[in-house]
Amino acid sequence: MLEFLVGAGAAVLFVLGVAWLVSLGGGEQPAYRSWALFAGALLMLFAGASQQNPTLLGSGAGGLAATCAFIWRGRRLIERRNQEARSAATELGLEYRQQPPSPELEDLAGELTSGGSRHKVQRVLSGRRDGRDIRVFDYYYVVYGARGTTYQSNFTCALISTALGNVTLKITNETVITRIAAKLGAGDVAVGEPEFDRIFRVQCKDHTQAKEILGPKVRSWLTENGRGLSFLVGGGAILAMARQGTTSRADLLGLVLRFADLLPTDRLP
Repeated sequence: MLEFLVGAGAAVLFVLGVAWLVSLGGGEQPAYRSWALFAGALLMLFAGASQQNPTLLGSGAGGLAATCAFIWRGRRLIERRNQEARSAATELGLEYRQQPPSPELEDLAGELTSGGSRHKVQRVLSGRRDGRDIRVFDYYYVVYGARGTTYQSNFTCALISTALGNVTLKITNETVITRIAAKLGAGDVAVGEPEFDRIFRVQCKDHTQAKEILGPKVRSWLTENGRGLSFLVGGGAILAMARQGTTSRADLLGLVLRFADLLPTDRLP
């Protein structure tokens, strides 16, 4: 009996460790990892039964129980986030869908982040306000690291339609890496205001139009309200993106609407 309990305890601790690493990596419920744990526990049970080894039997039983709890917790987390999105849709007067209506949102969000793989949009809130099409949604991408490790970056996004041209303007937060890239000729735009240029990275093919769009009022507002946010301007829409948990859907939508009102539309491309 003691050997059975030792095996079960070791398996439970192992699954808890995996669950902890997954939570650190930002994943809601990586199904492939759950099924790998489930298959491993079944193999332990089979080996323990065939060899009449109580430690292996305990490991299999403990692994199965802990993996089922892991899967159940992941599903509860997903349902909770789905319910939060439904509540936000009701609050904002928008329609809720769990999946995006087209790959357009994934393409736009991926263009703004320019990183990772397995890009996915989910929990889309859509509707119209003041003549503008609105979509608020969750987005993530996955980064694969060494030795099979993964990290999932999760974001909240708000997209509004506007009468803009086809020249794309990206506004993201400046980092050490982006400063190095700029020095290597990455095509960043320096607007000439030290504080703004220190905080934000601006990318646009037309540097002159970028500086015209980012006038004093826009720069002042972004310096005060835009830290931690990213914006994609052009192609008939404005996309705002924030790391999940740093702002609510309602607040992010309010920010992108205010940002759109400040842009000098008569001078946009």
